[in-house]
Amino acid sequence: MYEKKRTQRVFSLAMDTPSYLDINNLEDLLTQYPYPPKYGYDMKSVEARGKERASRILRLPGAGKAQSFLELACWDGMVSGFISQKGKISTAIDNRDTGFDKRAANMGVSLLQMDAAKLLFDDSSFDFVFSFDAFEHFASPESVIREAIRVVRKGGSIYLEFGPLYYSPYGEHAYNSIPVPYCQFLFQKDQINNFTIQKGLEAIDFNEKNGWSLEDYRNLWEKYSSVIKCVRYHETLDLSHLYLINKYSSCFKSKTNYFDNLITSRISVLFQKTDEILPAM
Repeated sequence: MYEKKRTQRVFSLAMDTPSYLDINNLEDLLTQYPYPPKYGYDMKSVEARGKERASRILRLPGAGKAQSFLELACWDGMVSGFISQKGKISTAIDNRDTGFDKRAANMGVSLLQMDAAKLLFDDSSFDFVFSFDAFEHFASPESVIREAIRVVRKGGSIYLEFGPLYYSPYGEHAYNSIPVPYCQFLFQKDQINNFTIQKGLEAIDFNEKNGWSLEDYRNLWEKYSSVIKCVRYHETLDLSHLYLINKYSSCFKSKTNYFDNLITSRISVLFQKTDEILPAM
C-alpha cells in the first residue's frame, strides 16, 4: 500500500502537460508487456464460463426464491442456460443475435435480440435481472439501469458485474493488439490506429466502450439509491501498473483528477428494488 500512497502523491502534484507520449515510446513499452491469454469463445470455454457464472448467480441473496430471470447483453446465453436447468424461467437478450448458442436455447432459454436500453417487457416482469461484462460497453448505462429497475418486480434483485472500467489499466480493451496498460491515456487514438495499421495488428474499436469512470458509476448508484438498495458491493483494484502513473503522471492528470478512477478495474453490485418511482433522468 506504500507504493499506492506514493503514486497518489506523485499524481496529485503532477502537471497536466504533456498530455500524451510520442508514438515512438509505444515500441519500447510493447517489449515490456506480453500479450494476455485469449478470452475463450470455443464451445468448451463458453460452457465452463456459463456454468461458473450461473452457479454464482444462484448463490446470491434473493436468487433462490426467484423464478424468472433476465440476462442483459448475454452474447451466447449459456449463463441463462445453466440457470434454466435449475428449474428457473430464463430470458436472455443481446443487441446482436450472432452469438446466441443453440445449446442455451435447447436448455430452455428464450433468446431475444433486443436493446438493453429499450426493453420490450412489461413493468415488473422479472424476479431477477443480471448482466456480466457489459456495463462498460453500454452507450448509456443510466438508460439500462432504469430499464432494469422498471422490469424487475418490487423486492426483486439486480446484479451487475463488469470491467475493466475505462480508466483502469486495460480499460480500452485493446490488449489483443496493444497490451500496454493505460494505452488510452498514454497515446492518442489516431496514433494507436495508425500504429495498428502499420504493424498489421487487429483494429481497435474505440467506440465500443462508453468511457465511464468509477466516479461516474458511483454517482449513478447514488442517484438511484431511493429506488434500489445496495445489498452487496465490491470494487476490484488493479495496482500492478502504478509504475506507469509515476513515470508519466502528466498523461494521467490531464485525463482525470480522481486517482481512484485509475486503479479500480471492476465492479460487482447486487441491488434490491425498494420502490417503483424512478427519479428524473
